[in-house]
Amino acid sequence: MTREEDVAKKIEKVRVYAHSRGKKGAVISSVENFAWLTSGARSYIALTDSVGSAWLLVTDDDAHVITKNIEAERLKKEELPSNLKVIEFEWFSDPNVAIRKILDDQNILFEADPEFADFLLKSRIRLSEYEIERYAEVGKKSAIALEKAMKRIKPDMSELEGKGLIEQELANEGLDSLLVLVFGDESRMTYRHNLPRNVKIGNRCFGSVCAKKYGLVISSTRTIEFEKDEKFEKQYSVNMKVDAEILDATYRSNSMGQIFFEIEKIYSSHGYPDEWKLHHQGGIAGYKTREIVAIPHMPFEISDGVSFAWNPTITGTKLEDTYVRTKSGMKLLSVDENGTWPYHDIQINGRNYKRPAILKL
Repeated sequence: MTREEDVAKKIEKVRVYAHSRGKKGAVISSVENFAWLTSGARSYIALTDSVGSAWLLVTDDDAHVITKNIEAERLKKEELPSNLKVIEFEWFSDPNVAIRKILDDQNILFEADPEFADFLLKSRIRLSEYEIERYAEVGKKSAIALEKAMKRIKPDMSELEGKGLIEQELANEGLDSLLVLVFGDESRMTYRHNLPRNVKIGNRCFGSVCAKKYGLVISSTRTIEFEKDEKFEKQYSVNMKVDAEILDATYRSNSMGQIFFEIEKIYSSHGYPDEWKLHHQGGIAGYKTREIVAIPHMPFEISDGVSFAWNPTITGTKLEDTYVRTKSGMKLLSVDENGTWPYHDIQINGRNYKRPAILKL
């Protein structure tokens, strides 16, 4: 499938939905929905933008990208598929004026409409074959970057220096850094979300990233050890099993609530009944770092084609990677198959889960 074919299917899906609501068109303005509908284009300039500098207007017979004159040429050359028409307006003008020249507000669906927003979320999280292929590319680049950076970390470095190494390697792979956390020996026992500080890393460390390309966000964590600690290694081994069992539950379950029921049982079966309460466990991934964060008793239905980034933690250790659920199993996305990072294979219900081990430096 080409990108243009993928985009055409999405445009038609939005068009049919708008008709079902009695509208002649729809406007897409949020960064994540713009990326989804264009299969990977960046409408943002700053990473903090929630609404970008380009908007999509889908009508009965066309699809337009409406953007500032500052961005139009770059979007045409660098970002957009060929089956989208660009209409530019002067940067100091109101984009709604350009939109109204094509279709009046009464005939347009906007993302502020709760039902339309829900439709877009549910459409966005079910990835196409084209998106899964691109996601795997992003995952490989992320794994290469994170693993290369973690191998460069030294015990006497600060967490801030470690963060800089990771961000540098992510940039080298063409990825945007949305989140980089570095947990040294002190921080891993103290904080679940450690914003890197000017403290020494020490003898054990794990780094966590959320990195983006083509609009798709990959989450992963890798752990290194400079001095052997059997207690730490034993706990990490348990954490790996918890992680693998959550992945298997994801493959077998039909809703987020079912998965979370399994998560509670899994932690308890390994002797850590309350650890899940100390940190969110992750959830559905995709065009946001977490499209949906899992919580107990959540009725949200899931299916094949949905990606997940779980991050089970036991105080002091953490596992995390991004997977997509397929008919044949959970496909690991955040991996470099040709890399040298150590992995363990964990068998559950006849299925194999390849989980990153501690790299002992």
